[in-house]
Amino acid sequence: MIHTMLPAQYSNRTGVNLAGPHKRLMAAVLQAVVDDCRGSVYRRSASKGAIDVRTVRKAMAYVASTDRAWPFSFENLCEALGLDAGCLREELDVACLRTGFRCSPLASPP
Repeated sequence: MIHTMLPAQYSNRTGVNLAGPHKRLMAAVLQAVVDDCRGSVYRRSASKGAIDVRTVRKAMAYVASTDRAWPFSFENLCEALGLDAGCLREELDVACLRTGFRCSPLASPP
């Protein structure tokens, strides 16, 4: 089960300071990805209220990537915020499976 942390909770962790705007932006980007992977109510389609499978798959592909070339890659965000990328990746995969469809970024759309 994923326990979503609020930005205030990140700042209480040793060595992590969200005082700077770039850290707050990183936390917001990571929160949006977590919401997308979980099929969050806040990210659902306004017209049908259903989980957008394409959005979840894009988010999972982003999470699955280990590329560090981009400053806001999943790996770089986790490192900057003091999170274990591998552990978070596993938790998001489990959360994705709970949505009722295959979450692999390489899976073909239904």
